[in-house]
Amino acid sequence: MKKLNKRITLIVFIALVSFVFPINAQQNTGTEKGLKPKEQSIVTIAASAAKGEQAILKTALVNGLNAGLTVNEAKEILVHVYAYAGFPRSLNALNTLMVLLEERKKGGITDAIGKEAKPLVTDKTKLQYGTELQTKLLGQPAKGPIYEFAPAIDQFLKEHLFADIFSRDIFDFKTRELITISTLASLGGAEIQLNSHVKVGIYNGITENELNTMADILKTKIGIAESNSLKTITQTIYKSKVTNEMKTKVEQNPFTLVYEGAITENVIGKVNIHPVTYKLNGIDIVANVYTPANYDPAKKCPAVVVAHPNGGIKEQTAGLYAQYLAEAGYITIAADAAFQGGSGGAPRHTDKPFYRIEDIRGMADFITQYAGVDDNRLGVFGICGGGGYTLKAAQSDKRFKAVATLSMFNSGEVRRNGFQNSQLATIQERLKKASDARAQEAAGGEIIYAGVASIEDEEIAKTPTDLYREGYEYYYRTYKHPNSTFLYTMSSLYDLMTWDATTNMDLINQPLLMMAGSKADTKYMTDQAFDKATNAKTKELFVIEGGTHIQTYWKPEYVNKAVDKLTEFFWKNL
Repeated sequence: MKKLNKRITLIVFIALVSFVFPINAQQNTGTEKGLKPKEQSIVTIAASAAKGEQAILKTALVNGLNAGLTVNEAKEILVHVYAYAGFPRSLNALNTLMVLLEERKKGGITDAIGKEAKPLVTDKTKLQYGTELQTKLLGQPAKGPIYEFAPAIDQFLKEHLFADIFSRDIFDFKTRELITISTLASLGGAEIQLNSHVKVGIYNGITENELNTMADILKTKIGIAESNSLKTITQTIYKSKVTNEMKTKVEQNPFTLVYEGAITENVIGKVNIHPVTYKLNGIDIVANVYTPANYDPAKKCPAVVVAHPNGGIKEQTAGLYAQYLAEAGYITIAADAAFQGGSGGAPRHTDKPFYRIEDIRGMADFITQYAGVDDNRLGVFGICGGGGYTLKAAQSDKRFKAVATLSMFNSGEVRRNGFQNSQLATIQERLKKASDARAQEAAGGEIIYAGVASIEDEEIAKTPTDLYREGYEYYYRTYKHPNSTFLYTMSSLYDLMTWDATTNMDLINQPLLMMAGSKADTKYMTDQAFDKATNAKTKELFVIEGGTHIQTYWKPEYVNKAVDKLTEFFWKNL
């Protein structure tokens, strides 16, 4: 390499720089496991060095050396810190390390020296080589008006920070970003650069879980403000990432379907989708009708009504099952409930049993008039809360010749008693809230909502039950749709808490199939309802081995088992 006689004595200029680049690039190969002890020590060492907290640094160095950090690696962390926190902090930290090593040596502790950074050998100039490394680290060339405003800063960054420091082979890019992020978070006032380097870190393999672990370490070792700075930036980045992915998925599908394998166009000889609208009790209902590959409107074939889960819409799991059943030869319909999704009705997100049951009957009204449907061979299939409402609809509506549910959720029981009877002590209190909410609505006041409008990743991770933790992930992350929400009007509890899906189960005299995952924490609801179906013509409880409640919505190994069983059941009974 050609040596340049430039003496660079100030590197705090890095605080001026902000990078923009793709954070979901293929280079990110990190797992969702937390930081290893050695990596945890690196975070504390860098943070305390940047902060100038020598006592904390000394303890962190001891922990790091005991966890396998070599002397040269410890030196390298503190040398790297100087590029962001300045020479004084770096020199003071190196002095702390030097004194500590002498103390350990006198105490009979021999620390591994480790490998030294190999000298850089290249025919390229430092500017050329630094530019290459910077581009590799970011995933794309660094651009911005600040480089045009101050070209010298661009040159120093490339020639010194990247060609001199990042090129040293003791650490990989991921480790250097652990150091950089910890340093910037501890400095304060460098949020723009911290935001950029968190993205750089993600691109180079640092996971969301690892970033949250870093924030927890900062909270314990450095301070709450420093921790919150990193945590807030991490949450914002990932929320934006999920939102963009969701928008992409919705925008890429002309029918806004978000489930895997969804129809993207109608092709002759394959299952087709037909968006439809109709009136139900004066409310505009939007629905999708799926027709099988051999669909001929002049011929008659069986049909199945599909009721979506609580919080769900027709573009999610209800659509997935409707499409699969159409592939098996049925004409199917999945509609958004009144007041929810794309359907009309106000107040929005009203979730009352009367309307949810009417939604199912309304789908039956529409599909039995659809060309090619044999109205004497009509089945109904409900998922989650839609399963509970399906049971109630089938008790009185004998147009349904076969009844099936998946992961049935008794909305009335849960809203009344709490999930797994966890809110028995607050029933009267919650009824009072529902009554007050209704009174406020009647007076023309603001609509009060219950449920969850949005949730942070940390809250999701801490949610103890599979149903809600995986449900948040499904509805607010992996299969998010702008029309889907966990919200419902507080006044809906007025009706929900006095209702129960399993009353009058003896009125079901049709063939009945109830399915639930063996690991579903909601399975007790299916068991209770199944036992009460004493007059069903035939009944079967089909347990999907290994599946949880939410996994039966999307996971192929469980969905396929459910579809196979549904196909067998409906062909036998329709």
